[in-house]
Amino acid sequence: IAREPLIRPPPPAAAAAPASCRGDLKLNNVNFRYALRPEQPVLRGLSLHVAPGEVVALCGPSGGGKSSIISLLERLYEPESGEVLLDDMPLSSLDPRWFHRQVALVAQEPVLFARTIEENITYGLENGGGGGEGATAPGSEEVVRAARLANAHDFIGTFEHAYETVVGERGTQLSGGQKQRVAIARAVLKDPKLLLLDEATSALDSGNEAVVQAALDNLMQGKTTVVIAHRLSTVVRATQIIVLDKGVAVERGTHQQLCA
Repeated sequence: IAREPLIRPPPPAAAAAPASCRGDLKLNNVNFRYALRPEQPVLRGLSLHVAPGEVVALCGPSGGGKSSIISLLERLYEPESGEVLLDDMPLSSLDPRWFHRQVALVAQEPVLFARTIEENITYGLENGGGGGEGATAPGSEEVVRAARLANAHDFIGTFEHAYETVVGERGTQLSGGQKQRVAIARAVLKDPKLLLLDEATSALDSGNEAVVQAALDNLMQGKTTVVIAHRLSTVVRATQIIVLDKGVAVERGTHQQLCA
């Protein structure tokens, strides 16, 4: 509790909180290494532009820097040098609460709490987890719409208590595919401008993968998306592919261009 965070928000008077967000994302000549491994550069002079609504897939061998890019985009870390920009504004200049309202993450292992399905879906809202913006009543219109888009409504309806079903610590009462769809419904309800996906289908069987991928396709509509890609199907759909190796972008292009 006594620790001082390394990343400090700007003073309230100087913190930017624009009225809107386009979702234009840039990394300019970013260098990064972890404090525990200072001798090992993770990203080396990486530049990347993701236009609003574009889907960029990050692929390459383990240790290439894919997860580190996602962490920088969430502002869990600061780059050693270079800048990360949203709508041409450095992340360090943005009001943290405003910035995190613009971003949603769907990870390989979704974070669920020992609360109801409805509370887990509304958790991403300003006062979520049972007190969201207009989405607080169990089975309310906004929650049901999000669950339908996430292909979760039908399986939720099979439970005796439907949206009031308690999922257990870390969602132990749900299958892997069900947990992913609850996490996707959370992101749908939040409706972010910037969507970060750590390939949410990579641990699923083919049947569940198809259902979850369809839900992700719904979620990605109109959003700036950066996805860590483990499967070819994700790479084929991307508007831009960045192949990373040892912190350097060694190839860029569409799937068709890179195959050629």
